Amino acid sequence: MAGAVVGGAFLSAFLQVAFDRVASREVLDYLNGRKLIDRLVKKLKIELVSAGAVLNDAENKQITDPAVKKWLDELKDAVYVADDILDEISYEALRCKLEAEPTSKVMGFFSTFGNSFDKRIQSELENILEQLESITKQKVVLRLEKVAAAAEVPSRPLTTSCPEEYGVLGRDKDMEAIFDMFQSDDASDDGICVVPIVGMGGLGKTTLARLIYNDKRVEESFDLKAWVCVSEKYDYFRIAKTIFEEVTRSACDIQTMNLLQNKIREKFMEKKVFLVLDDVWNENYGDWVELLKVFRCGAQEIKIIVTTRSKKVALKVGTISAYILNELSIQECWSLFEKHAFKNGSSSEFPILKEIGRQIVQKCKGLPLAAKALGGLLRFEEDPRKWTEVLKSSIWDLPTESNGILPALRLSYHYLPPHLKRCFAYCSILPKDYEFKEEELVLLWMAEDLLQQSEGNGKMEKIGEQYFHDLVSRSFFQRSSYKNSIFVMHDLVNDLAMFIAGEFCFKLDVDESCVITRKTRHLSYVRTEYDSSKKFKVSYKAKDLRTFLGLGLSSNLWFYNRISMRMIDDLLLKSKCLRVLSFSSYKNMRELPNSIGNLKHLRYLNLSYTLIKWLPDSLCNLYKLQTLLLFKCESLIELPSKMWRLVNLRHLDLVGTKLKEMPLHMGKLGNLVKLTTFVVGKHSGSGIKELGELHHLSGALSILNLQNVHHARDAREVNLKDKQYLSELVFQCGFDNENSENERHVLEQLCPHSKLESLTIEDYGGTKFPNWLEDCSFSNMVSIRLANCKYCSSLPSLGHLPVLKKLYIQGFHFVLRVDREFYGDGSSTIKPFKSLEVLSFKDMPEWQEWFLFEGEHEDGGGVFSTLKELCIIKCPKLSGGLPSQLPSLIKLEIAECQQLVASVPRAPTLNRLRLSDCDKVVLKELPPKLDYLFIRGGRIFLQSFAELMTCLAVPGSGVPTTLKSLHIQGTFQITTGHYYPSLESLEITDDSDSLWSFPLESYPKLKSLHVWESKNLESLFVSEESYRDLSSLTRLYISSSPNFVSFFSGGICAPNLISITIYNCNKLKSLPENMRTLFPSLEFLVVLECPKLESFPEGGLPLNLVTLYVSYCDKLFSRGLQDLHSLRQIWINGDNCKEVESFPEEALLPTTLTDFEISSFPKLKSLKGFQHLTSLKKLNIYGCPKLQYLPEEGFPTTLSSLIINWCPLLKQRCEREKGEEWPKIAHIPNIVIDGEWVE
Repeated sequence: MAGAVVGGAFLSAFLQVAFDRVASREVLDYLNGRKLIDRLVKKLKIELVSAGAVLNDAENKQITDPAVKKWLDELKDAVYVADDILDEISYEALRCKLEAEPTSKVMGFFSTFGNSFDKRIQSELENILEQLESITKQKVVLRLEKVAAAAEVPSRPLTTSCPEEYGVLGRDKDMEAIFDMFQSDDASDDGICVVPIVGMGGLGKTTLARLIYNDKRVEESFDLKAWVCVSEKYDYFRIAKTIFEEVTRSACDIQTMNLLQNKIREKFMEKKVFLVLDDVWNENYGDWVELLKVFRCGAQEIKIIVTTRSKKVALKVGTISAYILNELSIQECWSLFEKHAFKNGSSSEFPILKEIGRQIVQKCKGLPLAAKALGGLLRFEEDPRKWTEVLKSSIWDLPTESNGILPALRLSYHYLPPHLKRCFAYCSILPKDYEFKEEELVLLWMAEDLLQQSEGNGKMEKIGEQYFHDLVSRSFFQRSSYKNSIFVMHDLVNDLAMFIAGEFCFKLDVDESCVITRKTRHLSYVRTEYDSSKKFKVSYKAKDLRTFLGLGLSSNLWFYNRISMRMIDDLLLKSKCLRVLSFSSYKNMRELPNSIGNLKHLRYLNLSYTLIKWLPDSLCNLYKLQTLLLFKCESLIELPSKMWRLVNLRHLDLVGTKLKEMPLHMGKLGNLVKLTTFVVGKHSGSGIKELGELHHLSGALSILNLQNVHHARDAREVNLKDKQYLSELVFQCGFDNENSENERHVLEQLCPHSKLESLTIEDYGGTKFPNWLEDCSFSNMVSIRLANCKYCSSLPSLGHLPVLKKLYIQGFHFVLRVDREFYGDGSSTIKPFKSLEVLSFKDMPEWQEWFLFEGEHEDGGGVFSTLKELCIIKCPKLSGGLPSQLPSLIKLEIAECQQLVASVPRAPTLNRLRLSDCDKVVLKELPPKLDYLFIRGGRIFLQSFAELMTCLAVPGSGVPTTLKSLHIQGTFQITTGHYYPSLESLEITDDSDSLWSFPLESYPKLKSLHVWESKNLESLFVSEESYRDLSSLTRLYISSSPNFVSFFSGGICAPNLISITIYNCNKLKSLPENMRTLFPSLEFLVVLECPKLESFPEGGLPLNLVTLYVSYCDKLFSRGLQDLHSLRQIWINGDNCKEVESFPEEALLPTTLTDFEISSFPKLKSLKGFQHLTSLKKLNIYGCPKLQYLPEEGFPTTLSSLIINWCPLLKQRCEREKGEEWPKIAHIPNIVIDGEWVE
């Protein structure tokens, strides 16, 4: 049934794209004088219109008739083909225009076409017309007719206020939050309080409203209450009538609004009224105002809950910010599923079903409707096979009659306008859990012609932004919980998109048995460490791909991605219809094949994070290209010389490249909306004047190498004042002190518009800043960074900027004083830096004095009253003080300020404090909310450490118990008899002679302990009676402590210890005995450069161990690891194993091993004993100069990656097709030898 919902409405919008293409100027120019082809194109349009006439009827019938569904898919496929033909005509017309001589007449542009192109286009048009005629004839057989509108999707059942049969789980906090919102001071507007509850379908909005409606507080506090299921058909007379019937508990036969309103007024007069309007879709503000008139009736108080999927509805109706409902936790979801799936709501009697059920609940991703529906589907079913079927099935494959998920989500889709339906369906190519940004998706939509065209320039991006915001508003996209600019799709919404897109979109995933067909147009995949030709073999079925998109998941990021260059060559030769192409993040990509220039339809090319060194000249043949992303291509030093021919280019991202200068005539790219970087060249055609012709630039722009601007008048022609859409500017000048006056004059002419939000000036060789920098008209300036302006002797006056939040000052080598002028014009009525949140001074070697502008202002606060973060780093001569009152300060860092005499400011909100090499800074008391403290060197540490540690330990002293992380570099003193109840992380770099044994028992909540370079530390100590107090410890790291000989003097039991790392401890002879018992949760063990460590402990390593790293411990493998059935990764470095010639011993390693690395065995000649490793996927062999022989029996078939480096003899024997060892490894998909991928 994939795609069964959408064909008609979706396709109608798609047909419009083809119609627009026929009417485009380029196509009309081409058709002029070509009567036969013109006639074919007109006939094509007639056929498309004929098919489009019955789309609404087809959309309705396809749900129950597979033949109609197939007809729609065939029609859509044919429209794709027709659109490609028309787009190729458009391309050829544009090509001829650009490649014609300047003296050619416009009518002669097409003489260069030649008959061959005309003949081919004519043939292709005839073929597609024949195909379309065949398709349109079938509409008679299928009895498809022209109807006014598509039949509506059945509405969801009307909701009621009756309590949930099985109770409500996980919504108590949400209910309390909404009751709190009702009580807030600003919740009501003219006596009416409206709280919208917003969330995607199936999230439990109605359930929450029902829970509140039936709460006893509503019964006790309100005289009247009513519940109305509004649903899709918004009729305010029906809503008002239902409310009246609810509060009177009788039927109403009133037929006029005026009489009804009078009756409601009589009933509500002087009463407290509680209303729920459930499932509101109408976004028309006028309709809501009309309904409110009914309620403005003399009631004492009216509280209304509105549930909706649309944030736009919430904005229109709410008198207070909407309550955004989140998913249930996995445990809450399980409890709900359990109640519905098992007898008596308990799974205790069915352990096998419970295990499968837990996995099913993971699929629900916190959606209560899904948990409830799947639980109900399996209710009283005791056959594990049936449960496993549900686990492995798509939501859409489950029985419709017992599956409420599909209708609930489909309803949201049904009410999208056609243009949003297409954009949403395209999102089916996004992997589940993929995190995306708005611009990323808008650029892809634009490349696929999914944005409705608008007259004028620079508007397509705005249209895309509006589409994106609409889908966010309707809960199709959700903001990430940790970053506001990141979005995700709920798994079930992703499933809906896949269901809609059907076979036209395909996600290549090794874990799923998907089907790709010739109709597939859009292909995406998740990048892996090695993406070989074999991975993409299935994609060759799709001859007319439009999208080839590699994406990365945050949980699956590889440091070094590789892709088969042979596959790329094949792709570019065979997939001529590509519009979106991404090879982002492939580190083996150093050049792009010349065949890239054959992709006439290409709009979007992403080569970000590759090591590409140059781009072929053929790239400049991509006249349709809109987006070229070269972000962080750090090896790229130049662009093709004819970039000016990319006349449709709108986005060019060059951040992080090493370009020496721009190519000539960039000013001809008049459609550019985003140009991140302009590197000023020394030649006139690559000079700064080229920027003057780019009138539509927006966002961020960095202008580099300003020292190459020799005449200030050239800078004036850039005309930055008129580039109103630029929000961020970076000026990089180049340290030309010999010509500092010219640099200043150049900057003076680069005065930006007054709405600029962010400004950076770096490597400035002048002695004084341009006058405009101190202009008070920059009312939107939020961030300023002035870096490496070595020759400036004073800072500009910036305190008057009203919304400045971030100020970074760095590398001013001639500044002696920061004085009163820094704060502004000195006016006592204007508070300097009234909005500043971050202030940073770095690398100011001559700075001596800081004038502190103290005193109160009109708003009652001092200077820097809003400051949250203060950093003063590498200012060795600064001797003054620090601001004394910083009431909002959260983070303070002072480093390498040896002359600074000051006390740490009083800051009640201070959360993070770093003091490093600042001997004279005094920490008098610990701030009450301090969470993290770093101290390095200096007398502050030597004189007061014992007192500091005593303060931390004394309960009831007024000193905070909030400190969780303490990092000390210097002298660590043990204060005996003290107890530190709050510390969770302790990191010590100890240069004292006093730390012999560390008392772990004094730190009962310690989760992480790192000890570095402690000269005398011999052991960690825990008394026997304190064993049970170390349940918090999860990570332990001991490094470069030459006298460390024993883990735990007195013994220890750490049941939750996950990770142990021991590095460079020369005297350590043994690991703790009984590790298996003492550390049952240990998963990660690293032992490096401990040459006296002779063996693993008696009783063996913990059974939960997953990862083992061992280096320079040649005697350690006397005992096998075969009983460690959780072990997955082993890394062995044999630096000191001078006698080992064969490795590993038979059956030394467990069969569960997936990753194995062996390195630096100087005499190793052969490997053996691998055949039993039936889970092995990755084998790395490094630095074994005498290694020649791989296992005689070969490697297990599971091995997918073999990396060999610095093994010269083995390299020779593994030569492709020729080497003696090649037959043993030929079956391995990914082989890399000395950095070269053997394909």
